[in-house]
Amino acid sequence: MQALTRLASRASLGSAWAFQIGVAAIVATAVAAMLVWLDSTSWPVALGAGIIALLPALVAGAAALQLARALAQSSVQRELLMVDDELTGVSNRRQFLRLTEREWSRCRRYGDDGALLLIDADHLRRINDSMGQRCGDAILLEVTRRVNATLRQSDLLARFGGAELAVFLPHTDPLGALDVAERIRQQVASAPFRWESAHVVATVSVGVAHVHMGQASLDGLVQDAESALQAAKEAGRNCVRATPIQPRRSAVIS
Repeated sequence: MQALTRLASRASLGSAWAFQIGVAAIVATAVAAMLVWLDSTSWPVALGAGIIALLPALVAGAAALQLARALAQSSVQRELLMVDDELTGVSNRRQFLRLTEREWSRCRRYGDDGALLLIDADHLRRINDSMGQRCGDAILLEVTRRVNATLRQSDLLARFGGAELAVFLPHTDPLGALDVAERIRQQVASAPFRWESAHVVATVSVGVAHVHMGQASLDGLVQDAESALQAAKEAGRNCVRATPIQPRRSAVIS
């Protein structure tokens, strides 16, 4: 919602800019007409000249206003599209990190629970090579749909890059995050994917990391999740692995 507000503000600024151009054109024409009138011995002639000079300025000002509005609207639409991944329709990596940064900071500030899942579609490159890019894209889209079906409205889902998805789970402790990750793994593997006349079995590996005081930045949380995901791949894929549970807040010395 805040992003939409900022974009709307930019559109308003574009319209204001165009309005100023139109006003400047009108003022300039009015000044020119006044000079003509002061230099003329016949005020009807001066008035006629001013009107004739004013009409093109009004047309130009209106055109500038319309053009600026169109450009502002186009810019807003482009920026709105840029926050979503073109294939899956969920947030892209940049948008996800921007939103997750806020959630991670809140967890650190108030000692709340939070967790990050990195989900990799197993052997998607092999599927692309054997069955084609369109099949791989369809499988990734269906994986995204199945993952999204397991999440709450407050959870953040994004395509993190390539065959990877990312999920941030606010107000979720480490054990709860493991439960969500396992539900996602089971949901994806629950039924084969249909592609044309074939049935393709696809699975996911999931790395789980939780917010804790040892992380100096959001990058620390991402690195923890990447390490856990790598452990899941090394364990044979189609499984869930998590980083060791760490204190989420500093210990209090009495």
